Amino acid sequence: MGFLDEVNEPDLSLEPESSPPPRPSAPRRAASRRRSADGFWDGLTVLLLVGMAGMILYFFLIFQNPYASFNPYPPDTPVPTLFIPTFTPTPKVLPPTWTLTPTLEPTFTLTPSATVTETPTVTFTPAPPTDTPQVSAYRYLMRGSPDYLPGKVIHPDEGCKLWVAGQAFDLKGAPVVGITVQIGGSLDRPLYLLTLTGTAPQYGTGGYEFVLAEQALASTESVWVQLLDQEGYALSPRVYFNTYADCEKNLILVNFKQVR
Repeated sequence: MGFLDEVNEPDLSLEPESSPPPRPSAPRRAASRRRSADGFWDGLTVLLLVGMAGMILYFFLIFQNPYASFNPYPPDTPVPTLFIPTFTPTPKVLPPTWTLTPTLEPTFTLTPSATVTETPTVTFTPAPPTDTPQVSAYRYLMRGSPDYLPGKVIHPDEGCKLWVAGQAFDLKGAPVVGITVQIGGSLDRPLYLLTLTGTAPQYGTGGYEFVLAEQALASTESVWVQLLDQEGYALSPRVYFNTYADCEKNLILVNFKQVR
């Protein structure tokens, strides 16, 4: 029995198994996760700063040049401003009074006779009168009378239209710019047109021009032209004129001069 007991008794002296490698501790894993999160937020911050810098540059360029092609809402193209010359009033000047001054020139005539008798004859010779300026309730009057010219003199390539043009002159004969000129009356239709002196320099510094019709028409004092101030009050009377269906008389010149 002792032998069997020795043989069948199991050997409990087993060699110890190899232990697994030690796992990293929890604090080390937490630190690793924090570094990963910090790197993500740092990258996002850099992207945000770059985007803000880009937006600031974008708006700065639009502010410097609102008409840039990359501006989605460019401003409207500015409308040019019509320049109207300022009217300078001229002080009123009273017309000088003309006084006729007679000149006495005695003439002696000798009559032969037995008795010589001297008979003086007195002759009154008035001095030549000076020009008397026209007295008018208006500051401007028509100078001379309307002139009729071929329109091709000024517009050689525009056919046989009907034009009215002219100038305005001050007391010294200098052209005046900025006076309102009005056309009224009727031809084949009612007329109501406005312009300013100085807008048609082909007739002179104070020139103006109207196109009354695309073809010359005949009429008898049914059209008039007049000067107005900036408030619409008349500076001259209405000047009526005739028109002709003639390409040699389709440019009508009406000039005005200041009289007071």
